Amino acid sequence: MADESGSNQERSTMRSVERAFDVVDLLSDSGRPLRLAEVARGTGLHIATAQRILKVLERRNYVAQDSAGYSVGAAALAAAHSFLVGNHLVLTATPVLQELAAALGLTASLSVRLGSARVLVARVEGSSPLRYQLPVGGRLPLHLGAGKVFLAYMDKPGRDEVLGDMEKVETAGGTAIPRDEYLSLLDEIAAQGYAVSRNERVVGAVSVSAPVRSREGHLLGAVQVAGREEDLSDDRLPEVTREVVNAGASIAARMR
Repeated sequence: MADESGSNQERSTMRSVERAFDVVDLLSDSGRPLRLAEVARGTGLHIATAQRILKVLERRNYVAQDSAGYSVGAAALAAAHSFLVGNHLVLTATPVLQELAAALGLTASLSVRLGSARVLVARVEGSSPLRYQLPVGGRLPLHLGAGKVFLAYMDKPGRDEVLGDMEKVETAGGTAIPRDEYLSLLDEIAAQGYAVSRNERVVGAVSVSAPVRSREGHLLGAVQVAGREEDLSDDRLPEVTREVVNAGASIAARMR
């Protein structure tokens, strides 16, 4: 009886932890402060449960509250900083990104997968600045831009989970790619080892991305360079692609 009681208590504790992370994830993705009712609705929690969790997170500074509602607190930023200065992949990739940005004059970055999204964990600006900001720490879609590298190496169930019931993939440039054609594109990316993206997330932007794989073949992240259309013309693509693929291999080699 005691063992069963302890097991139930452990499950309850773990569920409370999961719910707290659900709240933090919701606030992280929202891009704006949320009211209590919005937090409860977004996490599927009873409003009283959501309020209790928010109060605990607020005491630990992972959540902040003001007149606009609840948002992520300063402790989350401190945790993110610890990741950036202590993560082996980020530390290994940064000098390679610096070399890549210097050689090509384009913005170089590294992304890792986070569920059905990717997160930019390192960025080095090139001499030709982008017209938009690549947000370190921001969640970006897997089905556009460098995210396609992650999708390309997933099996069918993994791809289906990310794409859901999406019948076509729509880009910022107005192109709508039918699902079957898009899946064929992913197979092509997996076969050739890199992805080229034009006007997918941002109009007027071009990027080339490649995988960073462990010795065992696990996908650790995706390295990418991005620039304006005038800075990354068709004539430059072979050179840029070669440099990006080599950068992915270099990061992987230094991880060993």
